[in-house]
Amino acid sequence: MYLKSLLAGTILAILIFLSSFILPNYTLSTLFSFVAALLVFGSIFCSAFVSLGGRSGNTNRKKQMQWSIMFALAAVPNFIGFIISYYF
Repeated sequence: MYLKSLLAGTILAILIFLSSFILPNYTLSTLFSFVAALLVFGSIFCSAFVSLGGRSGNTNRKKQMQWSIMFALAAVPNFIGFIISYYF
């Protein structure tokens, strides 16, 4: 499951790279940083639901934490793409 989210992040990074040719007003590093920020904020959002739910009252804690980890893993290829496109 986590490998699939990493693969989805890689495919998303490839799509961002290809869309940079269509969107000339945005730099590649801007596109990568925007998508990585959205995925990281999604991960933080899911983590906040886990922590707000408490220990005993929330039965979906495991699923929410899995979504949080998957969002974070999907952001990794975009963050690497941002670093590469910004510095090189």
